[in-house]
Amino acid sequence: MEYENRKSKLFFLVMTLISCYLIFSYQSHTIEIKRDHGWYTQPYVAPLFGLGLLAFFSFMKLLLVIKPIEGEKGLIDNLVESLGEYRVVLITAILFFFYVNIITLVGFAISTTLFILSIVWLSRLLSPIWALNTLIAVALIILIFRVGVNIWIPDVVLYEKLFSEQTLWFMNKYF
Repeated sequence: MEYENRKSKLFFLVMTLISCYLIFSYQSHTIEIKRDHGWYTQPYVAPLFGLGLLAFFSFMKLLLVIKPIEGEKGLIDNLVESLGEYRVVLITAILFFFYVNIITLVGFAISTTLFILSIVWLSRLLSPIWALNTLIAVALIILIFRVGVNIWIPDVVLYEKLFSEQTLWFMNKYF
């Protein structure tokens, strides 16, 4: 029971914080469209309404769950204690942060392959078949998005330093 109660506190705290952040930062994520139909037709109205409901009910539930039970540790102590249980999640989040930031430096194919291989390694899938599946998945993603859908990533800094002319064009197009 204590473990479930602790998980509930952390979940509702995180949901309240994330939804409040998104509510206060919606102007940097959306645009206003000039319309004669009124403010309620703006594209941000429905997400703000949903986020408002999420923030309100998460906060209400947090208030109900946060009441200290006699002999139980505080919320901050529980948060610090539970970080050890979520180390794979934290490592994955850090890897994803690095992946997103290096994709324009070393290219989609290299960064995605390294990211997926590290996730596979964290999952303890160490057989060579998983490495082969990673390479096939990255190749399929490149074919689907670059050739099929025609979505391109900006030129890669590493390729601009290493290659020139036609080779640079080929590397930026397919890798």
